[in-house]
Amino acid sequence: MLTLPPALAERARTGTLAHAYLLTAEDPVVLRDAARATAAALVCQGETPPCGECKHCRKAEKGVHPDVITVAPEPGKDLTVEQIRSLRQDAYIRPNEGKRKVYIVENAQKMNPNAQNAFLKVLEDGPAYAAFLLLSPTPAALLPTIRSRCETVAVSGRAGTEDADLARRAGELAGLLLDGERWRLISWCTEHEKDKREDAAALLEETRRAVLRYRDGKNTPRAVRMARTLQELTARLNGNANVGCVWGALWAEAGET
Repeated sequence: MLTLPPALAERARTGTLAHAYLLTAEDPVVLRDAARATAAALVCQGETPPCGECKHCRKAEKGVHPDVITVAPEPGKDLTVEQIRSLRQDAYIRPNEGKRKVYIVENAQKMNPNAQNAFLKVLEDGPAYAAFLLLSPTPAALLPTIRSRCETVAVSGRAGTEDADLARRAGELAGLLLDGERWRLISWCTEHEKDKREDAAALLEETRRAVLRYRDGKNTPRAVRMARTLQELTARLNGNANVGCVWGALWAEAGET
């Protein structure tokens, strides 16, 4: 399941993702999932990155995309300058399949000083098609010069049951938007009008994907319209719109024929 951090959803929609992000979270599984979704958005060739449907998204989600490269330290060791130099050399080889090449650096705080200085060079002078995702639970361990050249995004959430619950609720809401009775949708929206903004944004984004997958991917005009509405409302939430007003707008739009 490809779920972008809410802070990046609007950037992906408008095609304005940066070339370097420092993703931070305490849970390594959540951090890895966020990196995979962000990498998918960077290589996606669908209309709404990450669409989850194009071959690039599917490969990125499975961890087999040739243009999404993960660099990680060996257990109990640092990330070495040799590993970073190898990354830097590879960055100047053009992508195999797509328009972008994405490097995921796990436990970036384990780069020793020489490795960080080597990495700084590719951050500053790397090719335009290269993008870099640094993952770290302790970003302060990185040099200020590294941090200043990346956009830092704190990733929230927990792995496992929380992700499954989000997918379940998104599926229910997608069904209500496409086939449900209006009063049930109004009841749903009313129950969620006091949700936290970031929780509501995550639910709307996952519901958009569920809408596009609904009924084996047969995207009817209504499904396309609702997906567009969900995307617009997610952007409003990321712009600090009132959660209750966004839910109200959703059921009002769904009631239009």
